[in-house]
Amino acid sequence: MSGCNVRHIGYTLQIYNIFYLKQIFNKLYLYKICANNNSICDVLRINGDILISIGAELRARREALSFSQNDIANMTGLTVNTVSALEKGKGSTLNNFLLICRALKIQPKAIFVNDIDLTPLYILPPSTKRRIDITKKLDELVNNSDFFHTPKRVAEVIEKLESDRSESNKFSVYLTGYCKEGELEYIKEGNIKRYVKKK
Repeated sequence: MSGCNVRHIGYTLQIYNIFYLKQIFNKLYLYKICANNNSICDVLRINGDILISIGAELRARREALSFSQNDIANMTGLTVNTVSALEKGKGSTLNNFLLICRALKIQPKAIFVNDIDLTPLYILPPSTKRRIDITKKLDELVNNSDFFHTPKRVAEVIEKLESDRSESNKFSVYLTGYCKEGELEYIKEGNIKRYVKKK
């Protein structure tokens, strides 16, 4: 065997080893992510069966129309690999999904045969729930009552909603938001702001 061939084989093996090691590294990296961030694994787990079901429905529809994956690729501008991946239930964008529905002339709602569990993957923290509760109550005061027909200080709003005075800074931010949206305006007297319904 010539020295040139030996060098060529050695170079080929080197490239193969680099590729192989890269594949191993990618797998180990994914395992590390899953070990350190359960959310990624949870998302893959909770949606996995649904994505596979959607992919199976799309494939069945395609085959019923006697289309090949290449036909779908030509109609959508997607690659054959993208079409194939979607049919296998692998991640894709909503845009790709809609493009394929157009090509198959099938409404997206027809793909979702079974209802899915709508329980969120994670529950909202108490602070977020508190903010939502305050926002709802403020919306009611601003839009469906005469409370702000006369100027009100932040302290009066807090008292009306039976909230904690320690949250006055948050309420100032919320009320400023209503002013920016054009629903309220404020009158400034020294360092005190009074909020009133915008006329």
